[in-house]
Amino acid sequence: MPSPRVVRNFWISAEVDGRQSRLTGGPRAKDGGITLRLYQRSSGRVKTALRVECRAASDGTLRLDVEPALPWSTAKKNGKLRIETKR
Repeated sequence: MPSPRVVRNFWISAEVDGRQSRLTGGPRAKDGGITLRLYQRSSGRVKTALRVECRAASDGTLRLDVEPALPWSTAKKNGKLRIETKR
C-alpha cells in the first residue's frame, strides 16, 4: 500500500476483499484520535477480536494501544500476533 500524502496524528488504510476502493481516513483535528475494532467469527458468533486506540496527549505525545480481545498466540514464522478461531 502506498503511504498517504497528508497525515495528521494517525491514518487508517485498509484493503477489503470484494471492495473496489480502500477504506482510508484519519482524524480531522490535530488533537484527534482513532478508535478501531476488528471483529471475527468464533464458533458461529461475532466477537471483538482486536481493539486499537490512537490518542494524542496535550503535550504532543502520540499513543497507540493495541489490545487483543480474544485468545492469541505469536506466529512462529514471523513473530506476529495471531488470533485464530473456527468460523
